[in-house]
Amino acid sequence: MGMPGTLRRYRFDFQGGEHAMSSPSSCRTEVLSIGDELMFGHIVDTNCAWLAERLMGLGMPARHFQTVGDELEDIVAAFRLALSRADLVIATGGLGPTDDDLTMEALAKAAGRRLVHREEVLDQMSARLKRPKDQFTAANRKQAQLPEGAEVLRNDWGTAPGVRLPLEDGREVYLMPGVPREMKGLFDAWIEPRLRARSPAVVLYRYYHSFALPESVVGERLKDLMGAGLNPDVGTRVGGGIVSVRVVGRGARREEAEAALNGVDGRVREALGEFFFGTDDTTLAVATFQALRERNLKVALAESCTAGLVAALLGAVPGISACLIEGAVAYANEAKMRVCGVREGTLKAHGAVSAATAREMATGIRERSGADLAVSVTGIAGPDGGSPDKPVGLVHFAVATPGEVIDEERRFLGYDRASVRDRAAHTALDLLRRAARAWKG
Repeated sequence: MGMPGTLRRYRFDFQGGEHAMSSPSSCRTEVLSIGDELMFGHIVDTNCAWLAERLMGLGMPARHFQTVGDELEDIVAAFRLALSRADLVIATGGLGPTDDDLTMEALAKAAGRRLVHREEVLDQMSARLKRPKDQFTAANRKQAQLPEGAEVLRNDWGTAPGVRLPLEDGREVYLMPGVPREMKGLFDAWIEPRLRARSPAVVLYRYYHSFALPESVVGERLKDLMGAGLNPDVGTRVGGGIVSVRVVGRGARREEAEAALNGVDGRVREALGEFFFGTDDTTLAVATFQALRERNLKVALAESCTAGLVAALLGAVPGISACLIEGAVAYANEAKMRVCGVREGTLKAHGAVSAATAREMATGIRERSGADLAVSVTGIAGPDGGSPDKPVGLVHFAVATPGEVIDEERRFLGYDRASVRDRAAHTALDLLRRAARAWKG
């Protein structure tokens, strides 16, 4: 499985309590993404993944996703298909002022409604742009043409309005701009409160993250929790060496959903063991920082093939200045000798990509910086430079402490350059995290 990850299908078959749910959900939900830029691959549809997770948390998991370009009849057909099988349709994109923004017209045609002028849209646009309405162009006024019977959802983040269109049989369609900031703002302010009021259940989820533990091992250790129809529902996803276990608990009340989550907490942590580094939004860099900060440790970095990527990952964590003293990019052999104190004889005897060089890089940068801990990375990221003895993807690491130096070898074979560097940088973080946790003072 690859990031952002394919999780097992969620089932909602709880019965009893204050609410009852059919399986898989009493509300059939579909998400529609509109725009040529998506079809041409010019941008990645992050809106779809974001909405899927939010809908999951509301107990209304999306059952279908569609992506369609800026052709009127294609959008009409997409809406008609969605309305033929969904109770709730959420569409993003195609609400702008240009001729290829056709979502309003397409929805009106699919729902058998006419387009009507809504002056309040222009009023809101005028207030936001601080411009009199008489200065608006025909393109601006186009955005005030909505399907008859639609409710205007005020957009405080842009000019295109959000729209709610209730249909006669109880189905609903929501329209939002494709700009992520506008879409998220509208969903949080107007749509989620409405959906929460009709949600059939309380659904909570929690991620447990591990690094360098094979997904197959995790699956074997947790297989008895991963059967269909269980509460909580347990699944895995993997990407960049990180295997995440996602646990979804559900119930008629929040307490029931929390109890379902907490009931397997110990089992999941035990299954991940020493490879576990955090939950939910905790990244490996954050977990490394937390381990360093808890022990008041200072750290220095010596990087070759990662070229500062380890430092960049740590540097993105707020508060890291309390722990990070310095990071050196020692790419050339001359730099390894000058900055880290690697001996020329070591480089001649073992080469730049070797355990011996990694050890001297870590030892040298620790001693010269005055840090408690230091980690080094040296490897062959490719695509060239490999040999039978030292193939592309070979990376050596070392962690230096006052009492010892530990070296590790990893082979990220078959990866491209960016992936080798990314995996190596995260491995360095994990080794640093483990060294901090094992610190005896």
